[in-house]
Amino acid sequence: MTVPVSVPRGLPAPGPRSVVRHRLPNGLRVVLSPGRPGPRAAVAVHYGVGFRSERPGREGMAHLFEHLMFRGSESLPDGAFFDALHPLAGTANGTTHQDYTDYFQAVPAQALEQALFREADRMRAPRFTPAQLSAQLVEVTREIESMRDGRPYGGLPWPLLPQALFRTFAHAHDGYGDPGRLGRITVEDCAQFFETYYAPSNAVLTVVAPHSEDGLRALVERHFADVPARTGGAPATPPEPAPDGHRLLCRTDERVPRAAVAVGYRLPDPAGDLSAYAAHMVLAELTGRARPADGSPFEAPVSAGCGFFGALDARDPDALVVVTALPQGRSAEDFTRRLTGWWERQAAPRTREEPDTVARVAAALAARHRRDHADVQRRCRALGRLELLFGHAELADELPDMIARTTPAEVAAAAARLAGAYHATAVVTPARTDTATAAGQAPAPAPDPRRAPATGTADTRPTAPPAPNTGTLPVGRAIQLARTARGPRPLPRLGEPAVPALDGAREGVLANGLRVLAAPDRRGWLVELRLRTALGPWGWRRPREIAALLSAVDSATGATARAARLGGELRLSTDGQWADVSGWAPAEEFTALLAIVAELLTIRHPGDTADAFTGPALPRRSPENLMDEALRQHWLERYGPAVPGGSGVPDDPAPPPGPPLSLADAAFVVVGAVDPERVLTEAAHALGRLPSHSPAPVTATGEGVPTRVAPEVLVLRRPSDGAVRLTLCAPEPPRAGTSEPARYLTTALFGGHFGARLAERCRRLDRAGHVVFAARDTVAGRARALVRVTAPRAALAAAVDDVREEAAALAAVPPGDEELEVVRRYCAAQLLTAFDSPGLLADALRHTVVSGRGLEWVVRRPALLGEVSGEEVSAAAHALFVPVTDTLVVLGDVEPADVTRELS
Repeated sequence: MTVPVSVPRGLPAPGPRSVVRHRLPNGLRVVLSPGRPGPRAAVAVHYGVGFRSERPGREGMAHLFEHLMFRGSESLPDGAFFDALHPLAGTANGTTHQDYTDYFQAVPAQALEQALFREADRMRAPRFTPAQLSAQLVEVTREIESMRDGRPYGGLPWPLLPQALFRTFAHAHDGYGDPGRLGRITVEDCAQFFETYYAPSNAVLTVVAPHSEDGLRALVERHFADVPARTGGAPATPPEPAPDGHRLLCRTDERVPRAAVAVGYRLPDPAGDLSAYAAHMVLAELTGRARPADGSPFEAPVSAGCGFFGALDARDPDALVVVTALPQGRSAEDFTRRLTGWWERQAAPRTREEPDTVARVAAALAARHRRDHADVQRRCRALGRLELLFGHAELADELPDMIARTTPAEVAAAAARLAGAYHATAVVTPARTDTATAAGQAPAPAPDPRRAPATGTADTRPTAPPAPNTGTLPVGRAIQLARTARGPRPLPRLGEPAVPALDGAREGVLANGLRVLAAPDRRGWLVELRLRTALGPWGWRRPREIAALLSAVDSATGATARAARLGGELRLSTDGQWADVSGWAPAEEFTALLAIVAELLTIRHPGDTADAFTGPALPRRSPENLMDEALRQHWLERYGPAVPGGSGVPDDPAPPPGPPLSLADAAFVVVGAVDPERVLTEAAHALGRLPSHSPAPVTATGEGVPTRVAPEVLVLRRPSDGAVRLTLCAPEPPRAGTSEPARYLTTALFGGHFGARLAERCRRLDRAGHVVFAARDTVAGRARALVRVTAPRAALAAAVDDVREEAAALAAVPPGDEELEVVRRYCAAQLLTAFDSPGLLADALRHTVVSGRGLEWVVRRPALLGEVSGEEVSAAAHALFVPVTDTLVVLGDVEPADVTRELS
């Protein structure tokens, strides 16, 4: 049945039927977004319970319970929730916030009914056991250690700042809680918590899918209509008194190199004055963009935002949060004085930002909101959250326009309000006051004001796992909850598989060899742009110089700042193999964004390269990136670049002529609300006349790199936590005899999905602490096959033997039809994840193009994989993965001589 919806004062009335709502007889509120373009669907359930629902002594209960809800229900006991999800490349998670806990899934559209079944089953009959509770207590303790206690600035701004900003327990306490106290919780306590807060009438179910409205209603009623109605629900959160003065909370942490400070201000209640709340959002954005070079009073970058976990993520009281790392010799009081001066400046007619600046920042904030919510899962979660908190799911679609309409006067009024308001300050300082930043050491970054929810006390000592209370067996209400009169229900069958479609997409090759692919996508009314180029031999040998050159090119062109002025973003980056330009902007700014990219391609090595090389340091690199760099240098030194007549030699100190970004073997991808024919035409005009400099072919073969009898071992000694990382690899041979679909399917079957041969071997042999997966990519112009391994130091040789033996077994005996079908289904479903948002689609198409494939591969991949036989998989395994133990790159706290002896 359909029920009227009451809208809080200050919010606009519900808009058009892009969002449909109704209520089931058991009280469950349902929000549907039918007909959503794309082959995937998302489901979310928001329950009206969070940190603010917890009682004294039960801090952290809501978060612990969220973990427990994944561990079993009547029809899906003992963690079976994920059994049918992972084989379809589906994802599921949950988070705990101040006023709600949400559970969400993203699945192929054909699996939507299964996703609804999973949520309905745990809403109807969750299963709590002492064993599962004990296991989740350990997991929660690890999370608390990694997110709060075991990391520098781990409690800043949340949960430290609320302790200073608020006085009421519900709003001020730490939602992570204390592991020791959590260990006293029993399964009967969990049953009581469920009955109190997890009633259908205290929940909102949201579905975003390509299905029709009638089809979605039928599925929802089929699975949720018989969930029993229950009394209960979150009691009203106690009001928070108005601040009566400034408050300061200080903590020390021996791990931090410099002090950091978080300042919080009470925000207007969005249910009463949403326009004022939106003005504070724009003001926070202005504050976060303020730089000393632009005349701001801040001596270091600041982060600013509304809400501890994002805007409109909590009911009143909420906070505007500003965070920064303090320069040496500066105090928290120095910063708050400067911050107050900044508010006063933004409030005064003569000193506040120009109207055009405010309008530009508001438009950029609105565009970013549209981009974020073009993603199927983020849209689904936002609709459910806004419906639960404010009774107005449509706000997800209406907020960008409201932000964009924010006037300079409204922003000035927000600044005047903060200038005269009481604030709370939390500061974390080094334990020793004489601690100074070492010469040349990069300053510590300011903590992000919008922390990940419930994965975040001031006490920084390591926390031991709690001793769970096992004295109460599930003999009471906990057992009754997991049993219904109907009993366990079978998982629904899958629907018809969705076929990926790129209707209207176009691809072409420009006169200079640049490959261009354009795909229409009107979600968000934005345009996503990607350019990827191979670095070539000189760049492969000098990744740090390339990173500095890209930074210099950005500075010379002002590309990043110009894209921001368009209301979008642009980023130049390198991983040592490729240079990437990634950007987005409102669709109407496509031509202007393209012009910025074109200018990047015309800038030659700027200034004195020696000066350029002293630019900003490379971002912190992953272990995988470090291993690949070592391998790249080794292969270049040993075998030379895989480039006919390649430019540059190992001791060549000068960069090659021409721009750092070359169009040879480059890929240019555009996805968005722009006509693809227009994209090809404008790309030909802006980019097609630029010269290419032929740095390297992307799909070079492994010819010239011999297969070895004994493996070659490269060791990178680095501090580690006891685990060692390995990359086992070999150049990929020419494709004669094995097709690309066969190699793709073989990689997934061997080590690229949840039930791959390598993963099953680790489970079968109880390889605790092992993580193994297989892949294919390009290094220094050579295509390679690889296996990544993380394993305990003592099991290093066994891990290599595992890979060697499984590769030999797969090469010797073709897999059967059943195993092949499981992998085909996973690969087809994994392809669909690229369609979750325009940004993800642009990333996926970029990878497709630089791999030498095109639109046909994207659209026909499921069919092509269906034609691969078991014999072809065995042949591909022999070509790709039998040789991968030829070269081993090892990273960890190991002795090179010992490792080389063990693995050779």
